[in-house]
Amino acid sequence: LRPRCAPHALRPCDPPGIHRRLIIMATTTMKKVGKAVLGLAILIGFVGKFAPHLFMTLPFPLSIILWASTGNEMPPYFMTDAWKEDEIDTWMRDGDLVVAAGAKSGTTFMLYCAHQIRTKGTDENDDLFPDVSIATPWMDFRQSRGGSWSEQKER
Repeated sequence: LRPRCAPHALRPCDPPGIHRRLIIMATTTMKKVGKAVLGLAILIGFVGKFAPHLFMTLPFPLSIILWASTGNEMPPYFMTDAWKEDEIDTWMRDGDLVVAAGAKSGTTFMLYCAHQIRTKGTDENDDLFPDVSIATPWMDFRQSRGGSWSEQKER
């Protein structure tokens, strides 16, 4: 005796109970995956709380993502001192342009475009602006190991 199939079935009917077994197997697998993800999240949170410097040993950009997602302010090679309200006026001048682009969204390309607009597309042999990285400094990028904003501002 063959089980009855739905009228729209394109293949022969599955043996009785196979759908139930597949659902049980899928549910069991999902529970195991869920427990593994929970364990990984707890481990990442623990490392982020007690030893976040270990994240910086991982490959980029995973290191920064884990560093920031566990509540750390910024990766250690960035500093926010230049952007404090009482500090901005000490180094910015009228006419300065601040290029603010999100992480991993083409910041260098945006700096290059702003630099080309500012210099009206002069060629690379220009003595005043030999390289876009020199002509457009990153104020929040730590220039030396253990360096501070006050040391960097003097340069």
